[in-house]
Amino acid sequence: MVTDEMIRPWGQPLWRRRPIQSSESLPREVEVAIVGAGLTGICAALYLARRGVRPVVLEASAVGAGASGRTGGIVLEGTAAGIMEGADCCVDSLRDLVNELRIECDLHLPGCWEIEHQHGSASDALPWLDGPSPIRIARTVSGGSVDPAALLAGVADAAIGAGASIYENTRVGRLDISGNRLVLEVGGRKVCASHVILAINAWTATLLADCPRIYSALTYACATEPLNEQTLKALGLGARVPFYTVDTPYLWGRVSAAGNVVFGAGLSYAGPEVLERASIEAHDSRAILNRLERRVRRLHSELANVRIVARWAGPIAFVEGAVPLLGRAREHDGVLVAGAYAGHGVALSACAGELLARAILDNAPLPEWGALRRPEHHG
Repeated sequence: MVTDEMIRPWGQPLWRRRPIQSSESLPREVEVAIVGAGLTGICAALYLARRGVRPVVLEASAVGAGASGRTGGIVLEGTAAGIMEGADCCVDSLRDLVNELRIECDLHLPGCWEIEHQHGSASDALPWLDGPSPIRIARTVSGGSVDPAALLAGVADAAIGAGASIYENTRVGRLDISGNRLVLEVGGRKVCASHVILAINAWTATLLADCPRIYSALTYACATEPLNEQTLKALGLGARVPFYTVDTPYLWGRVSAAGNVVFGAGLSYAGPEVLERASIEAHDSRAILNRLERRVRRLHSELANVRIVARWAGPIAFVEGAVPLLGRAREHDGVLVAGAYAGHGVALSACAGELLARAILDNAPLPEWGALRRPEHHG
């Protein structure tokens, strides 16, 4: 069995990837090629296949080995830059998809707390002390949590059942956009496509040079051993509402279905080539994870001696203003790009996959805010 440690040295997340049915014989010509088997790429494949297209998904590693399988699994509405047209019902759409496909992925939608380092009243204070600072719940927004690996595997199964093909360990080395037909170079072979979806997040610029600058980083997380209900209630987490800070120092977290509490904080910026080789055992990453673990233990007395059972990192990508990419390439209308969700990708990915499929099948416009050609700033 292929494990995440064999793929990239980013540690083993709490979520365990389930093997999917990977295809072997890659065709030379396809209608739609999707590069990247994360949530965006797999959801796009599902929506295309349901409409009679037989898309191929080309994944350099394994389904869920990147950001989608390493996220904390916090479900949030809209984008990191706010609620935007076309990305305003992402949570409901994800719930509908999970229910329709009957995916067992522990989807739990009680909302999400935005928390801040301030004193609060008895009703909104959390029983934590983050360094010298108390923490209060500023507001509750739409959202919740999910097992991201189980979600991705369920959608992948449905996509394959509808006619999509997924090729793991199939790295695209180059994308030639100079002709009418798009040509992908894959392990010494060439695959021609009418449309290509690039859903490779921090790795987008490796195949498409003329796109907005993408800032990439590793983001870090750890998980406690399963805690009993009494302990979770003492921590203020009995309702299993996920949370993230709206001030600094940044902290996010959620409770798994088994009772593990996942906490995340810390970023390590680097280019995609460096991220590919980055290890959580390297000095900088180890220091970030050690700081996170010490911080967790100091939040509450119930966490002081808790056992940490998982430590991992995963890639994250941003562009200026935190507005995601969701548009057509400047040089070729047949190339569509999605990514740089800046931590808001779980529900948005499913929405983006459907929008990408409609753009190809119906020539439906993609949202203006996601265009790759960003407006110039003057002044």
